[in-house]
Amino acid sequence: MADITVLLPSRPLGGHEKALLHWLQDATQGQALRPAILGADDAFAAACGRAGLQSALVPRSGLEDAPRGVPLLLAPGVLHMQAWLLCAALAKQHEVWVYVAMAYSARAMGYRHSSLRDALLAPWLRRVRGWITINEHQQALLRDEWKIRAPIHVLPNQTDTHAPMLPAAAPVARLRVAVVGRFDPWQKGLDWLAAQITNQAPWTLSCQWVFQGAGAAEAMLMQLASRLGPHRVQVRAHAPLAEALASADVLLMPSRYEGLPLVALEASVMGRAVVASEGACLQSLLPGSSQFVFGDAAGLARALASLATPESRQRAVAHAQGRLAFVMQREKYDATLQALAHSLGGQGRP
Repeated sequence: MADITVLLPSRPLGGHEKALLHWLQDATQGQALRPAILGADDAFAAACGRAGLQSALVPRSGLEDAPRGVPLLLAPGVLHMQAWLLCAALAKQHEVWVYVAMAYSARAMGYRHSSLRDALLAPWLRRVRGWITINEHQQALLRDEWKIRAPIHVLPNQTDTHAPMLPAAAPVARLRVAVVGRFDPWQKGLDWLAAQITNQAPWTLSCQWVFQGAGAAEAMLMQLASRLGPHRVQVRAHAPLAEALASADVLLMPSRYEGLPLVALEASVMGRAVVASEGACLQSLLPGSSQFVFGDAAGLARALASLATPESRQRAVAHAQGRLAFVMQREKYDATLQALAHSLGGQGRP
């Protein structure tokens, strides 16, 4: 008998999903939690296998296969993503838990008809039995903006701080800037960045731009690469992060909003400097010179220029690596995971 049924999201495997599988692995191995995992496609099934969760997989399954009487965990990246699934699970009288990285309102994310979206979703959110999020900021959004009164557990994103650093990329004339992950044109700010590169703002000419991943903005980025040529812009298929960053100098995150992106933690461990918008929520990791206000092209130009030399990039990496322990809060993670597993194991439930 499983302690919790996990219904995986129907989208590509990204940082949020990797973090989900990471803490499920830790809870299974260290806290004897017994999950049953539904909805895994081939990529998710392979990731579950790598995390030691293969035996928890329930093949060819979905919401209709989730048993009542066992907590059901949904894992949207943001609250409005697949909101229909949350409503359906609650309507079927499941005891729903939600693991969410970004608790922003539709208004904050710039959705159309945002007031109506938020008003329709809010009553359903207040019926959720328990919440899991990644930092205190998201916890405060759930409490203050959404008026959630159910328990909210904070599990900071974790990464292996002992992973080997990548060797320095061979020096070239242009700064090689990599954008890696899900090609979401709005959230990730790719529409804005592509417009800057298309218009050939002078600062963009000093960089080689590499986009590696998949998603809705892929066609737009391919057109950009075709127009400007591979010496300026390249678009590559999704690959492991170490491979994606092997020939890069800087990881760029020009996002409108994020929770706490795992890719930035991993890149810092691997020895790559990171530049991010303030909306990427990396203030606790990056030096101020590596951040800019979204939409401020001059600010992004200054941040990239501050990393023009190998020495400046080494200093930025050293700063980030020195902050990793604070950002990941391992002791809090362990204590929260123990309390969460205890609750989901049945002893914490009324």
